[in-house]
Amino acid sequence: MEKGLFHDLYRQLDNLDLRSCSPASLSGLLHGYLTVYSMVRVYPWLERDFGTPGDIHERAKSIVHLYPGQLQSDDISVDTRAGYAADKMDVYQLYSDLNYLKNGLDAAYRILSSRGNGKILLPCRTPNICRLLCNCYYFAGDGECGELAGRLVTEALGYIRGGDRGVLLAWWDSICLYGDAVGAMMLPGEDYKRLEEERARLRVSVEREEEKKVALFRQTGQEADFGLVSDVFYILAKREFKGMNE
Repeated sequence: MEKGLFHDLYRQLDNLDLRSCSPASLSGLLHGYLTVYSMVRVYPWLERDFGTPGDIHERAKSIVHLYPGQLQSDDISVDTRAGYAADKMDVYQLYSDLNYLKNGLDAAYRILSSRGNGKILLPCRTPNICRLLCNCYYFAGDGECGELAGRLVTEALGYIRGGDRGVLLAWWDSICLYGDAVGAMMLPGEDYKRLEEERARLRVSVEREEEKKVALFRQTGQEADFGLVSDVFYILAKREFKGMNE
């Protein structure tokens, strides 16, 4: 039943005018398409359901092509702009066009060095800023960014342990990215092991919270706001890919 829901949603989104979407909703949509792209690359017979990798990547690029104006707009929050810059680098990982990486890194350092003195400044302490720091460490070898990302992840885990479960889904991808891209290289063995144990423990709660979102989407149907649609598309894409690999 969930597979049918995902396939129906995929077909509906194919006819969506992306320019009508709110800026904050685009990132989830992009990562949903990047997940489908990876899935079809690994399992070519899925092209009959989702189209060719080229078709899917063009859809993803059409989202990223909306970003340049948004990255320059003061009307867009710095957190959202940080997400866009990180997204550009995410696209590069699946489609090795150096322009995506260069543009993403340039935008990242404009955001993180907003005082113009070259020093790293955190304009806010959000998951998107953490993603940006992780990517700057991974792609530019910036150790300071790796250390700052670790501090943000530590803070976020403290909130979650303290009972603030509302931040769990918002931080989950950043926590995983930090563990995969930074923690494995920077953390001592015992610290990294504790991080991985924490991540395994939290995964059950994450899946429970994601299921609540999917259930709300089923309930609201056509009345669902696009932010929820975008989130559910990404959740279902990840589940579809995971199911193919099991």
